[in-house]
Amino acid sequence: MTEAGGVDWSHFSLADFLELRWRLLHDWQAVLPGGEYFGQARIGDVCYDIQIEWLADDELAVTMSPFFPHDGDSAEPPYDELVPGMPYDTQHGASLISNRRQFLELTYESFIDYAERRILETIARFPRLQSAASNQTGFWDRHDAILCKIRERDDEDM
Repeated sequence: MTEAGGVDWSHFSLADFLELRWRLLHDWQAVLPGGEYFGQARIGDVCYDIQIEWLADDELAVTMSPFFPHDGDSAEPPYDELVPGMPYDTQHGASLISNRRQFLELTYESFIDYAERRILETIARFPRLQSAASNQTGFWDRHDAILCKIRERDDEDM
């Protein structure tokens, strides 16, 4: 796990990093238009999804986008709701982006160090992220468990 207030990397292993790296080196042209998911880093109730995505200028990048539970008292609608009853939001301007070349220069350890430093700096700039990062409700563990069951059921129906 991780110490209190630190980033939890248990959902992005060395194997995930190596798979992402292999994809960028050997099969990057086949990355789907909507991007491809490789794992996540978590701090409290903030989850940074790690993906390969095509940016608007047709540049391939490794992105880390933050998500956190939707505040039911908010006047704004949630960003998305993959699991019924578990809506979540994102913070615009808080994604971390590395272009393909930059990412390929990193080792797993240097990526973790770089990303963790950037995550903590970014969270400090956004009050909504600070609030979510200071909570540990287990939202993402519950969300992922339900989402896995939904996907298993969908696979059985096919």
